[in-house]
Amino acid sequence: TYVKLQQAYFSEASKAGGWQLIGYMAPGVNSKTTNFEYTPGTIAIASSATLSGTRTVGWQAHNVATLNECAIGDNWTVGLAVDASAATAQDIIFSSQVTAGGCAALTPTFDKIGK
Repeated sequence: TYVKLQQAYFSEASKAGGWQLIGYMAPGVNSKTTNFEYTPGTIAIASSATLSGTRTVGWQAHNVATLNECAIGDNWTVGLAVDASAATAQDIIFSSQVTAGGCAALTPTFDKIGK
C-alpha cells in the first residue's frame, strides 16, 4: 500500500509525500501495535521531499519488544530515491532493508517490497 501510494504521489508531484499527503495510514492505533511503532522516517507526515539519488527513509518499523533473535530498534525501513539511470531521472525507486540479522528471519520477503 505505502509503495503504491508513494508512486502515485510522485507521478503527480515529482516529490515524495509524507504519510498524510499520500493518504497512508500505518497499522494499529496511532501507528502503534502491541509489538511495533511505525514512523515516516525523515519525510515529515504533512510535507513533501525532493528526492535525489541518495536513499531517503520514508517508512520505518520499530519493534518495541525483543522478538526472538530480533533486538528492539528501528529494524525495518523503506527508502526512496530518484532513479539516476533513467533518461529523465523522474522514476522513483524503493529499497527495503532489515538492519538486524535476527529480524530478517521474521520477515524473509521484506527486501522484496518495491521491487
